[in-house]
Amino acid sequence: MIDIGLNLTSSQFAGEQPELVARARAAGVEALILTGTDLAGSRESAGLAARWPGYCFSTAGVHPHDAKSVDAATLPALRELAALPQVVAIGECGLDYNRDFSPRPVQDAVFDAQLALAAELGMPVFLHCRDAHARFIEILRPWLPKLPGAVLHCFTGSDEELDECLALGLHIGVTGWLCDE
Repeated sequence: MIDIGLNLTSSQFAGEQPELVARARAAGVEALILTGTDLAGSRESAGLAARWPGYCFSTAGVHPHDAKSVDAATLPALRELAALPQVVAIGECGLDYNRDFSPRPVQDAVFDAQLALAAELGMPVFLHCRDAHARFIEILRPWLPKLPGAVLHCFTGSDEELDECLALGLHIGVTGWLCDE
């Protein structure tokens, strides 16, 4: 078992990362992939992953909630992070039209830019989609042939939307939503 979406940079885990990694190993988890959700978090995730080489890995990306924070320096910085051996995917990127913490046109543009970066670098993507399925697929579809893989980590859609995602070859993450009422 591999945990592919661990938010080990969350303040709720401050100072507890070594213990959490040890507990995961003891429980039989074979690897951890730490999620980058903005530039600072992507840097922090890569730094933490470097502490446990071969066991911890990370992603580098900007979550749709943080798309409004992207500036001209963000994509080049993500490109630099992606060159690190512990960084294995671009993301968490995608669209979240549920909360709209970033304007939708900004989310769209930042998502497309991260897909372009992943395609350029030949890296898989770690994806997020909430209440934006049609637009998400519209942006993603042209990039899929250029990507080595894609995991839709945050999926909250319908059965029909799931079928479409699976038909496109997306892997669907099993998330904490399973525990919600």
